[in-house]
Amino acid sequence: MLTGLLRLIFNLLVALSLAFPGLAKAQENSDLSDDSHYREELGINQFTTPSIEKLFDTLDSLKPIPARDLTRTPQALRLDNRVRFSLSFGVLIGDGFLAVVGEDNKAVAPLGRELLRRAKGLGVQQPVNRHSKQLLDLAKQSDWNGLRKELIVTQKDVESAMLDLRDEEMAHLLSLGGWIRGLEIGAASVATDFSPERAAKLRRLDLLDYYLQRLDTFSTPLKSSPLIAEIISHLKDVRQKLAPDQPLSQADVSAIQNTAHDLVALIEQDSPATR
Repeated sequence: MLTGLLRLIFNLLVALSLAFPGLAKAQENSDLSDDSHYREELGINQFTTPSIEKLFDTLDSLKPIPARDLTRTPQALRLDNRVRFSLSFGVLIGDGFLAVVGEDNKAVAPLGRELLRRAKGLGVQQPVNRHSKQLLDLAKQSDWNGLRKELIVTQKDVESAMLDLRDEEMAHLLSLGGWIRGLEIGAASVATDFSPERAAKLRRLDLLDYYLQRLDTFSTPLKSSPLIAEIISHLKDVRQKLAPDQPLSQADVSAIQNTAHDLVALIEQDSPATR
């Protein structure tokens, strides 16, 4: 009942803002992305589009990170595909973490351009446009702590814009793309400096199960598309490696890294065959 009442109030505010433009500014001051009931109504909880700050903190615990080995140059996507744009936007947020860790000034400019291009494809370019110049300025100043904070704010603003569009499926995919890139980075870090204790930090079945469950609720056409179907298959393979009670071996960790790497390549593949 409460979520229904919130929906009614929200729709009423929208109608009033159209009739009385002066109310629009007041509505803008209300951040619906922070309203737990509104998020629950959209099927969004603490695991959906999680703050990139949480991902950064998790990866911090796995340092040293082989940033040079993992850094890649973002390629422009020519296909007009919201699914791909959502997943790849999340992947690029993970790339931003690598730029911060590696203190790589040169990586920030192409990253900022691609974030903006993919945000346009999602219809949320305005918040990214506001932050792109700041990201470049902070990189020029080698202000890595500031750049990290700016990436966190950028991600939050994109989430808010997507919630305003009530585009929860794309919000889930954006979060999933970031998690997949984070899994690749984390597994590579563990494989490079292996120990059973470090490997145990990769065993986040709660998050993996959540993403698999959310993907299962997608519309049939989307869930059965070649790209999403293959992602689901790969994620199930990862779960099989993480599920056993015995400690993860270095071979297991390397296999997980390879699977995550293949998923990133699949997401970034600029081919109609993976639509």
